[in-house]
Amino acid sequence: MLWLAVAIAAIVYCRHYSDDASGIALYVEAARCMLDGKALQTCNSFYTYPPIFALVTVPLIPMPLVLQNLIWYALTLGGLGGCLTLSARLAQRVVAAPLTPVEQRWLYAIGTLLSLKFIFATIASQNYDVVVVLLILVGLMRLTEDQPRSSIWAGVAFGCAAALKATPLAFMPYLLFKRQYRGAAAMAVALVVTSVLPDLAFTLGRAASEGSYLLAWLHQVAAPALTENMQNSPHAFWWATNTNNNSLRGLVGMFIPDDAPSFKATLYAVYAAYVLIVAFLIGRSGHARSALTIDGALLLISMLMLSPMSSESHYVALTLPIFAVTALSLKGDADLRLIARYFLVVSFILINAAARDIVGITMTTWAKDHRLLVIDVLLFLVPFALLVLRPERTSQSNRGLDSVTAVVGKRTAAGSSLPDFAAYIRSSALRPSSSASASAKIRRNRPHGPD
Repeated sequence: MLWLAVAIAAIVYCRHYSDDASGIALYVEAARCMLDGKALQTCNSFYTYPPIFALVTVPLIPMPLVLQNLIWYALTLGGLGGCLTLSARLAQRVVAAPLTPVEQRWLYAIGTLLSLKFIFATIASQNYDVVVVLLILVGLMRLTEDQPRSSIWAGVAFGCAAALKATPLAFMPYLLFKRQYRGAAAMAVALVVTSVLPDLAFTLGRAASEGSYLLAWLHQVAAPALTENMQNSPHAFWWATNTNNNSLRGLVGMFIPDDAPSFKATLYAVYAAYVLIVAFLIGRSGHARSALTIDGALLLISMLMLSPMSSESHYVALTLPIFAVTALSLKGDADLRLIARYFLVVSFILINAAARDIVGITMTTWAKDHRLLVIDVLLFLVPFALLVLRPERTSQSNRGLDSVTAVVGKRTAAGSSLPDFAAYIRSSALRPSSSASASAKIRRNRPHGPD
């Protein structure tokens, strides 16, 4: 009952939170256009989503608006619950020791609190990014399973997510880099099959002049967004100067307008630098238990940063990074725990600096103008970089200890009848407190007076 009350309150609150959310009405209108055999972007230029989503909303057409909204909110809340649950499960992989029940409750509470602004934005705008994020999290969970077909099902989930929204294509090179070849093949098949379904379903009875739904979307939406060609898009929505654009493109637009001669070169340089940093971190994450969560969080962040347009409602993809850092703050190493806690405080301030119901319209406008949300997301790279780079320092220390014990072992074996002194050094290094107490005990038992 508590969750039901919270869900109803969130929906009521979000009705005033959003001023002009088209959401479900736009999807149903696109589905109706598809049934009528019309081109989607010609029918409504504001529908810039892949045609597959218009197809899946066809069953909603005969329903009244009240029932459409009821079904949509039920699916959205269910998807959000799934995202939070899977994010919490994946986040616990970044810490060595399992979380206690009390710590798990804190993980859910803090993670949900920090994600609340994006949860509200998703409900208010009625976008379907929660479905995309849920599919990605399901795919990541399948990769954690040690089963022969787990990578295949993970690839299917990633492929369906990429068909609904292009940015999950980032998982294709990741699967190939991690040598998940079956998963990459399954992702490619799922992507192609899902993307061409609208054309397969409405080929008969459709005028040849209308062409393919998929090819029309690639030509009128995807290609102009990737090539910075605003003129060839019926509805260009990714202007860098748009203060609601919380991607790297929007960050560059804070300094350079879209039509400036240096805009493209600067944007591509920023993209390249960002991709190199993320690729380096993923390459160093290795195959440890925490690697999959770290990689997944970095790729979800990259989906937001590399997209031509990322609004607050898209930031539901940040749930896994938020929960992962929260887990570090609860049960990470002592130094990482402190850094994670300070980071969460700063992140909470930056995230809610644009929450107009908390800080007012003036502060919200200033925060959007200065892209505080983008800065916050880029800062998320720091705790993951620390988490990735720490094992290398540990392994270097272990190699140093191995060389010392090897030298001592050779010397004791050559000229001493003492026991395995090298093994003793190793065990003592692993138990510093015991060695210290033993030394103190020897000093206490030593007789006083001259030697």
